[in-house]
Amino acid sequence: MRNKLTIKDRIKGGIYGVAVGDALGATVEFMSRDEIRRKYGVLRDIVGGGWLNLRPGEWTDDTEMTLAVAEGIIAEPDDPVPHIGQAFIRWRNTNPPDIGTTIRATFRIWDRDNLTHEQWHVAAERTHRQMGGMSAGNGALMRTLPVGIVYRLIPDIYRWATMIAKMTHWDTRAGLTCAIYSMAVRDILNGEKDRFLAIVNAIRTVREIIPDTIEGDLREIEQYAIKKDGSNLKPTGYTVDSFACAAWAFIESGSFEETVVNAVNLGGDADTIGAIAGGLAGVYWGYEAIPNRWIEKFTPEQRARLDRVAESLSIQRARQVIYR
Repeated sequence: MRNKLTIKDRIKGGIYGVAVGDALGATVEFMSRDEIRRKYGVLRDIVGGGWLNLRPGEWTDDTEMTLAVAEGIIAEPDDPVPHIGQAFIRWRNTNPPDIGTTIRATFRIWDRDNLTHEQWHVAAERTHRQMGGMSAGNGALMRTLPVGIVYRLIPDIYRWATMIAKMTHWDTRAGLTCAIYSMAVRDILNGEKDRFLAIVNAIRTVREIIPDTIEGDLREIEQYAIKKDGSNLKPTGYTVDSFACAAWAFIESGSFEETVVNAVNLGGDADTIGAIAGGLAGVYWGYEAIPNRWIEKFTPEQRARLDRVAESLSIQRARQVIYR
């Protein structure tokens, strides 16, 4: 079945994968594994609720910011940051139920200092300093999927993965996890069938292009990224932990559904980890592998939006020059 998947199937699978992982995981966000086990056994259905009291099928900032990144890249792939910033603010102005700590702080500084959409990196660096250098959250990683979908050249993927991450998360580790994730998406779209190799080769590719000054950060990610034993995973909001959890679920599971179920039942930052894992799994197994009972939880308006973004990403990817 996987051999017959088209690029469009995979892209649609990735976008829907983020959304269903987010919607499933939101129910158990901030719960421990034991708490989930006692209440649900294994959570397999999108039932809403959680600390945000969401309706079944309602998604959170993970999906909204992924769509914002997608919309910015679609608008201007050669200079997406200002357009992504505009999409971020449009979403922020809808008064969403939750915005991550680092992102909220960046928005506040962007407003306070009257910055432009060309100055997101200024806001992020100031936020990083204000937070005492603690800006390695997973809020950049959760939204990076469109980078790996659209851009086809390794330098472009690295450049935009790190630059889009640094719109809100200045810490180098945030950018590196985004680059690795986006490289893995690229490899899967290029036909990589081995899930383990997709992650390992992505790390290797990033290592070949980073400066020596951040090699230590990459080694930290590499050390935790590949884990056979899920019992030692830490489903926190730290980008390295979140990447490790999502990579474990993707590598060790045998289907789209099991990947997302295994990811969110780790608990902790379950919606974000579910979204990250769901994006990888969706690109790998394709849209048709996503359970209908999950997709049916979305309203027609939600599905139309996901369809529109997936189609536009496919078109934009096809326009990208793959040689120089």
